[in-house]
Amino acid sequence: VDQVFLIIFTVELAFQLTYRGFSLFLDGWLVFDFVIILVSWSFSSVQIIRAFRIFRALRLVTRIKVMKNLVLAVFGVMPRMLAITLLLLLIFYIFAVLFTVLFKDLYKKGVTDQDYFSRLDATFFTLFQIMTLDAWADIARQVIDEIKWAWFPFLVFVTISGFIVVNLIIAVICDAISALHDDEKAKIHGTYEEEEDGISDDSDETPVIDIHEQLESLEDQVDELTRIQEQTLHTLEYLTRHLQSRHVQPHNQSDD
Repeated sequence: VDQVFLIIFTVELAFQLTYRGFSLFLDGWLVFDFVIILVSWSFSSVQIIRAFRIFRALRLVTRIKVMKNLVLAVFGVMPRMLAITLLLLLIFYIFAVLFTVLFKDLYKKGVTDQDYFSRLDATFFTLFQIMTLDAWADIARQVIDEIKWAWFPFLVFVTISGFIVVNLIIAVICDAISALHDDEKAKIHGTYEEEEDGISDDSDETPVIDIHEQLESLEDQVDELTRIQEQTLHTLEYLTRHLQSRHVQPHNQSDD
């Protein structure tokens, strides 16, 4: 079955290459498909590499629009995610040095059941465990039994990393997904103009106005024209009566 699907994917890629030519390599998703299929054929005899062919399942991302848009939204916030990651690494480094200096001898004394803080790399791993809130209270209580004031640095680190920074990452991702949903709603209501192939033509850029706004604008214009017509009609009637009265007066004077 695996071989059959690989052949199907290969035939599909051949059709894409025939239709698009070398422009196929300008589409990131098609290049992704090309690399996966090429690796699958090239290393089919190597047992370890064959295990990585499971990543062909990621091709579903290129076929399902919702998943594709979600991946694009996540990649769109990568600059902000990188800034948050650098901030988190800085926090990790500060607390790793602090915890290593303060608690490195606890394992030798038999206070902790595991070597949590004796080396900087071990402290980094322990802090990552604490950030995920995985049994962090057990680690903290073992340290607090020996050092009574140790609860303070633990609570500070958990508050900053586990609550603030992690929730900041979640907020950035949710903001990207929310923006994606806003674009989808704009497309439904006709207020969004999609650029083809990432290239926009400045000469064809025209604001897309909602049909309801157009109808309301036409109604306002019709009402305004109606009012102007009524005012013009009243003015003509007044002028007509005035001219008639002036025409009658000379006749009366001539009769007298």
